[in-house]
Amino acid sequence: MKRPIPIFLNVLFFLHIFLAFLVVFESYLEIPFWLQPLGRMHPLVLHFPVAFIVLLVLLNLFRKHIDPNSFERINYFLLLLTSLTTVLATIMGLVLSLEGYESGLMSLHKWIGIAISFIVYTLVLMYQSKKVYRILLFTSFVGVVFGGHFGAGLTHGSNFLMEPITSLEKKEIDENTPIYTAYVEPILVAKCTSCHNPQKHKGDLDLTNVEAIASGGENGEVWLAHNPEQSLLLQRVELPLEDKEHMPPDGKTQLTAQEIELIESWIVHGADTEISYALLKKEDSLKQLITKKWLKGDSEKESYTFDFAGARLIEELNNPYRSVVQKSPSSPAIEVAIYGRSAYKPEFLTDLVKIKEQVVYLNLANLPIDNQTLQFVGELKNLEHLVLNFTEINNDALAALVVSAKLQSLSLAGTAVDVTALKYLKNIKNLKELFVWNTQITDADIAVLSKELPRVTINEGYIPDPEERLGLTPPILIGEKNIISSGDLISLGHKMSGVSIRYTLDNTEPNEKSALYESGIALDLQGERSKTVKAIAYKDEWLPSEVSSFTFYDKGFVPDKVEVVHPGILSSYTGEAAEILSDDSKNDANTYYYSKFWASFNIKPLIAIADFSTSNPTVKEVVLSCGNPNGAKKSSVKYIEIWSSNDKENWILIRKLNLANVANPDKLNEISIKFPETTAKYYKVVGQPNTESTLRVNQLFFF
Repeated sequence: MKRPIPIFLNVLFFLHIFLAFLVVFESYLEIPFWLQPLGRMHPLVLHFPVAFIVLLVLLNLFRKHIDPNSFERINYFLLLLTSLTTVLATIMGLVLSLEGYESGLMSLHKWIGIAISFIVYTLVLMYQSKKVYRILLFTSFVGVVFGGHFGAGLTHGSNFLMEPITSLEKKEIDENTPIYTAYVEPILVAKCTSCHNPQKHKGDLDLTNVEAIASGGENGEVWLAHNPEQSLLLQRVELPLEDKEHMPPDGKTQLTAQEIELIESWIVHGADTEISYALLKKEDSLKQLITKKWLKGDSEKESYTFDFAGARLIEELNNPYRSVVQKSPSSPAIEVAIYGRSAYKPEFLTDLVKIKEQVVYLNLANLPIDNQTLQFVGELKNLEHLVLNFTEINNDALAALVVSAKLQSLSLAGTAVDVTALKYLKNIKNLKELFVWNTQITDADIAVLSKELPRVTINEGYIPDPEERLGLTPPILIGEKNIISSGDLISLGHKMSGVSIRYTLDNTEPNEKSALYESGIALDLQGERSKTVKAIAYKDEWLPSEVSSFTFYDKGFVPDKVEVVHPGILSSYTGEAAEILSDDSKNDANTYYYSKFWASFNIKPLIAIADFSTSNPTVKEVVLSCGNPNGAKKSSVKYIEIWSSNDKENWILIRKLNLANVANPDKLNEISIKFPETTAKYYKVVGQPNTESTLRVNQLFFF
């Protein structure tokens, strides 16, 4: 036993010197790909030192019950083994962290691990000093507890320890809860946020909240509205499991086909984080998907005990004047609408006897329906919604509906019914909503109905005030171009005919005495970089519109051509950066998240080359229009460089502007770079994104 001990101690000494070297020069190290598997063994090896430290603590707590000689031999051997496994696990963890893991939680876990390694090594060196030994041993045990907790947070999420308790506090989900909150976010929390959170944002991506998701990661935006094919989230989850880019990684809980289908449908719908189930139209595919596969609490509402009608029968009942549609593929319920007053035949309705059990919705609006016809409607025992708007029925016709035990919604708009219909309405037991606009029912009658039918919502529609005047919508700009040369014509318009438009050019509010817009405005910029046109719409018997404000920008010197070396991230979706930078359309800096208006760079820099070989103007300033969120804490751009050349080969740096630590980064909406006058044929603009930031550019100006 004694001969190997010096060798063991020398190995420990070397490994701790190597660990100290890694710690000191960490910021200068780059781990080659062939060494990365060593770092990824960290989760495998770290369990040994944890177990050994716990064993050492237990051994020392019960030392009085162990033979002294046996205790010393076992304790020292276990200590050496603990020190070896601890330093190996720490080195592997440090190598793993160099792959790009960086967060406050990672930093805590890393430094606690390094500290434990050196504390345990000190235990070896101070073994003979029993008092110091015990203090350091219990200190290392406390370090293991905290280091393990932070490590679990990195692997499983910061709430891993308390998740079984906090998960019991379920949010109330109803039809007005945003679909993102109710269905999409829980998928991300369960399958994604353990690796993509503020503490462990792999790929510079945080999926814990909407704001962080909107910022994207090192590979760009997480999803693109209406475009699932180009949405990175779906691209990654649908890769083969063995692909290294597949997410979640092999070994993690994978998204189910149902979860992927929901996210894809939500993105197709527009990836709206505010839209709720209640706001979706009945025929919307996203609503149908949620109803079919996700709704739990409403299962009773959507469950029917009757059988399905045959597909062939449904097909036969459909004709140009009658629509017969199954409510959803998973429901036997059927919705029917009959059209065409002049072409109507009684059999259009009575043919429904073949599916009288399955009809839950019936629309007979504007048809020549009389009291006798309604007798058949009463036979539809599972009918839930009935529309009789502008038919020829009267109060007595409603007697036939008293037997409709499932009827919940009844629309009587435009019919001859009056308040005496109450005697029948009171006997429709499950009635929940009643539409009575444009009937003989007065405001006083509404009060009576509300009192007698307390569980029924009575909709009397919009009653216009003959004295009321409505407001016009504001004037609009014809065309999207707002970058012009002085003297260019701009055109205004309005969606309503007969409207007069008044405008001002001096930034004052327009009124009925302002200049009348006729056929275009030749806008003189008067030497200014921008000019604002304000416009208001007027029309007799209408209230004036709100004021529209349109700002136009001087386009400056226009290059013959703009080239961009790197197209930027997601260029296949956003469009070519060169076109975006020279399309004569400048957008509000705070709409930076609307990708199609912005070229985005966060891996490779923006390198734009402007060709002035034909015009060869005298240039002394370049302005770059950028997108920045309000309240930004960090500049999105590290520096801007302007280079000039007459042959596109021999470039001269004429100005560099450092912006990494600018005090108010949210003000960097227009970056102006001035330099001595030059008449070069080519200019190269280099914009380097700041660390962990995305530079979004919209337009490039030369003055």
